[in-house]
Amino acid sequence: MNNNPNTSLNSINIIACNKIILFWILIFFGIGSSHAQQVKGTIDSTSIRIGAQITYEFQVEADAKDLVIFPEGQTFSPLEMIESYKVDTSFTGAKMSLIKRYGLTQFDSGSYTIPRQLVTINQQPFYTDSIAIEVNNVQVDTTKQGLYDIKDIVEVDHATSKVWEYLLYFLIIALLIGVFLFFIIHRSRKKAEAERKLPPFEQALFSLRKLDEEYKEPTRGIDQQEVTKAYYSKLTEIIRRYLDEEVYNRSMESTSAELIDKLLQEKQLGKIDLSKETILKLDQILKRADLSKFARMSPGSGQTEADRIVAEEIVKETKEAIPAPTEEELMRDAAYREALAKRRKRRLIISSIVGVFTILVLATGILVAVKGFDFVKDNFIGHPSKDLLEGDWVRSEYGYPPVIVSTPRILERNEIPIPDSLRTQMDMSTFTYGSLIDQFYIVVNNTRYGGDQEADLEKATQGFISTLEASGAKNLIVKTEEYTTPEGTKGLRVFGSGAFPDALNNKKFSPGSYEMLLFTAPGVLQQVLVAWRDDDKYAIDMAARIINSVELQKTVPTDVK
Repeated sequence: MNNNPNTSLNSINIIACNKIILFWILIFFGIGSSHAQQVKGTIDSTSIRIGAQITYEFQVEADAKDLVIFPEGQTFSPLEMIESYKVDTSFTGAKMSLIKRYGLTQFDSGSYTIPRQLVTINQQPFYTDSIAIEVNNVQVDTTKQGLYDIKDIVEVDHATSKVWEYLLYFLIIALLIGVFLFFIIHRSRKKAEAERKLPPFEQALFSLRKLDEEYKEPTRGIDQQEVTKAYYSKLTEIIRRYLDEEVYNRSMESTSAELIDKLLQEKQLGKIDLSKETILKLDQILKRADLSKFARMSPGSGQTEADRIVAEEIVKETKEAIPAPTEEELMRDAAYREALAKRRKRRLIISSIVGVFTILVLATGILVAVKGFDFVKDNFIGHPSKDLLEGDWVRSEYGYPPVIVSTPRILERNEIPIPDSLRTQMDMSTFTYGSLIDQFYIVVNNTRYGGDQEADLEKATQGFISTLEASGAKNLIVKTEEYTTPEGTKGLRVFGSGAFPDALNNKKFSPGSYEMLLFTAPGVLQQVLVAWRDDDKYAIDMAARIINSVELQKTVPTDVK
């Protein structure tokens, strides 16, 4: 026994494409079934004047617990729906009667056809018949009609299309991302500039000279003792920071006595060639600073400026006393700076990616909260049936006599093998899109046979059901009703639901629906089939559009050539 799943899938495809011959051969066999019509659509007048209103009325008979959904929006085109009235409901035991009315009009004269309308009952589709109406011109007696000046142009607010809504949303997201990237790049550059500050020696001299400018002018309203204290605090900080970076890396947290002792030790060990007099000068400055900060003692006049000059000399002498860095130390510093730059660049890239991703997630979350997940998935991720429905449709003729139909894709011709015994009696043209295991399936067939006999549509229906079952469908519910195309050709509409095989697992089935139109004439049988999955909310609109577009050419051959 072959358990290969690919073999099973191939078998389903072969059945869907080639076994369908069973349908065309069995068109004269079997018995069809009928189903009472539950939905009816009527209008109060088939002839109106331009701009006058007609009332379209749905009459629905259903169980009291049934969920009935009426059409919404401009589904009556080419007529315009101008008003939708409330549903009138009445109950008789477990049954209910629903009446739903719509006000329609048209502002151009001519002959129009209100297309079939869809009403769903418990997710099952029911269609009304199309209705032809005449819109007549209004006769005006210009000899009695008063004349008036042309009115001024009135500005009308145009509705924003969905395209502009999407574009505006994307522009807002792009603006947020741009602002975020600008902020983190600007911050990264500021940090890089801070890291590229002056060398310790130049920075110390610059800070000492700037110190005089900062405390040059007397500060009004502030105690001079506080100014002196702040001055010495800043002065010693500059000296300590320089020593911390160049001599002793704990200069900032050491006490004055600890710092002086450390400098003397470094001198004795020969690590710095700093004179003892310079160290003593520094000791005096630190002690005056401590007295100013903690004992609130003020130095004599001009002492602060003198100490600032001595501090500058201490920095210069320390610079000369520090041994020149070796080549190895210089290379180590260069490698450190390079590694620092790479680390900063890597942090910038990671922050940018995380930030942009966060903005996109938040924007998607807001859109899902406002519009719903299905809206986001279908419009931004994509939905195959939605793409078909909103794409460019093609209106083509298939077979002879032609079946004219609009479809989202050009149908492909399928060669159906016909037994030799039947080849001389019939000529068959079959065009398809997809198969029964796909989400959407379309078949258009023309069968011509000798003689003037017309096919039995009820028997053809049974042949159609047998073909679907042979293709893998099961639990089929079949409903039939008479159907008339907009140009007046009468036929049979077959529709219903069932379980269709899955494309990836032939043992798995999903609920689906189908609809087929059958037409017969002397020596000709024509069919249009559409099948889809119930979980595809766009498929039912595609099916209605295809079925409503069917048109038959009147020319009918009398024999098979």
